Amino acid sequence: MSKVKTFNALPKVVSNQIFQAAITLLALPILSLPYSALAQASNQYQIEDFSDDYYATIKDYTDKQFSELNYIIEIIDAKTKKTLIAQPSSLTMDYELQDSASLQLGGKLSANIVNIPYGDSSVLIYDDFNFDNKNDLALKDGRYGCYGGPSYQVYLKKGHSFVHSEEFTELAQGNCGFFDIDYDRQTLSTMTKSGAAWHKYSTYKVINNKPVAIRIVEEEYQAKGLLFITQSTRVNGKMRVDNYQALAVYDPKTDGKSPYIYTFHLDNEKIMVLASYFVGDSEQLYYVFANKEGRVELYYDGPFIYDTKQKTLSFTNKPVLYQVNKQGITVKLPHSSKLLKSQPTSVQGSIDSLTQYTNVTVK
Repeated sequence: MSKVKTFNALPKVVSNQIFQAAITLLALPILSLPYSALAQASNQYQIEDFSDDYYATIKDYTDKQFSELNYIIEIIDAKTKKTLIAQPSSLTMDYELQDSASLQLGGKLSANIVNIPYGDSSVLIYDDFNFDNKNDLALKDGRYGCYGGPSYQVYLKKGHSFVHSEEFTELAQGNCGFFDIDYDRQTLSTMTKSGAAWHKYSTYKVINNKPVAIRIVEEEYQAKGLLFITQSTRVNGKMRVDNYQALAVYDPKTDGKSPYIYTFHLDNEKIMVLASYFVGDSEQLYYVFANKEGRVELYYDGPFIYDTKQKTLSFTNKPVLYQVNKQGITVKLPHSSKLLKSQPTSVQGSIDSLTQYTNVTVK
């Protein structure tokens, strides 16, 4: 299934080409040579103290060959005064300085602000990304994340210096915000999206000092109000793919009015839903039976019959007859019948009026 993903930023490939070209020119990622011919200090900024061992400054970058790049972020050893990293970046300094005033940093830029997936994120993040109990560095290279969000180049601590990591950098490019770090589970996670209809959630384990995807979930909203989900899970070194439909997550406290006409939970925690969708100008009813996680086990949108006296909606999915009312769902086979009882307190909505749906016959 094709998915169109449009982001309000330079494509990740383009941004990395610019960055890598500038790094080559500056002999990065580990730099100890002067670059006075390429940068001038008419505008120089400091980042707030983030370490006893290192400090950081930001200076103008004036090489016109790379029009997207306007500053260089320097990481300097506090003892030797040696420049360990000099990274060219595309920054809007007025925006970066906003947190400085609110946090009373005396004109210094803030560090270690991370809001996921959206919100303010600082130029520098100093934290342990690969779970080796040594703090690493992420330096903002611009706004090449989803919808013009922040993106970063990542450097892992090695010995007395830092080494650029393409694999960790990949997690900080094109996604919505920086990657999330779960120290208890020792996992990293990312999220990206395209509009309201498509989301992708990825979870990683660090193996051989590289992030390796262990679970990827892609959600695509369908016109009928369901989610088409592709879930990939790493099993014995290989990704196992599972495709299925699911009910969209709905929270009445935050999402307001229910999108469903009638719904209830059964004693076994499974869920019954009646909802509708439009086909041209006509509105049609559909039935969903899902497990407690919302995974669809039965979907039906054929003809229905509604008995106004019994207040029962019925349909046949051969050879089974289903009857839905406030007591629950009666499932009738040719030689047996079973009532799946509803939880009375879980009932939402009403099936008293179904005349508006073109695939419902009322008697």
